[in-house]
Amino acid sequence: MPSNNDPRNAVIPSGAAKRRSRGTPALASALVCILIALSAQSVAAQSNALKSSANTPQATRPFTFEVVSIHPHKPGAERMGTQYLPNGYNVNGVSIAYLIQLAYVPEGGNWSLSSRIENAPLWLNSDLYDVEARVALEDQPAWQKAQAGISSDLLQSSLRAALKDRCKLAAHITYDQAPGFNLVVAKHGARLKPTVPGAVKPVPRKTYTAGDGFFIQDNGTRQFVGVSMADFARVVTRLTGDQIVSDKTGLAGRYDFTLPWYQESPQFRGVDQMPLSSAGLALKPGKVAITVINIDHIEKPDAN
Repeated sequence: MPSNNDPRNAVIPSGAAKRRSRGTPALASALVCILIALSAQSVAAQSNALKSSANTPQATRPFTFEVVSIHPHKPGAERMGTQYLPNGYNVNGVSIAYLIQLAYVPEGGNWSLSSRIENAPLWLNSDLYDVEARVALEDQPAWQKAQAGISSDLLQSSLRAALKDRCKLAAHITYDQAPGFNLVVAKHGARLKPTVPGAVKPVPRKTYTAGDGFFIQDNGTRQFVGVSMADFARVVTRLTGDQIVSDKTGLAGRYDFTLPWYQESPQFRGVDQMPLSSAGLALKPGKVAITVINIDHIEKPDAN
């Protein structure tokens, strides 16, 4: 009888068993490849999702004041101008109509000329208020940066939210035409230098805002720096205060130029006498667009 060690006792695999035995490493290898491919696809999908998220504008909340205090202005009390504080905004003795125009009319213009309010109750202009508004601690860096850049976007956003909350204001904007002046390039062409950012610095106590640029008022001149023509048109309106000026130059850049300080010369009276020729600019009478703020609903604010 053969022993257990006899080769004749060895089990000989069948053909199918041989095929299964040979196929097992191949199958395992294939599964590993599939798993690697699926993992790579998952990583790629996650990477694409992150890129998409990074490239997709994220929804941001409107900038608002954290606290707004509105009190009726005491008769005879001092009426103070606007105060932009590192943590907020104060203004005393103003009407709600003023706040509405400040909130809805583009920054830098003369609101009384370049806008009007329709369907306004009488108290909107007659009643005066003191306003103190504060910005949340986490929003103060953005607020301070905006004021340094002379932008009213954050102020306007905050005032609109405050008016909606405190006065239940609902309004819609339309536009109309009014007599005014158009800022144009003079006959022999503009004499403006493209702005070199940072080349000219503001001078303390002699610098005034002009949109995102500024002008330095000193020694009988106004030196404009980094000013767009739209900014400049609003500055002219603000300085003369008698008629609206609209930009029709077709110039889209930001420029540096110097003009005589017309307030030192009595012969310059009104917007049409603004001395612009040294910059190659001129003013022509025409029609200009004004903002119309239509009041749909408003209530007197409760004092707090």
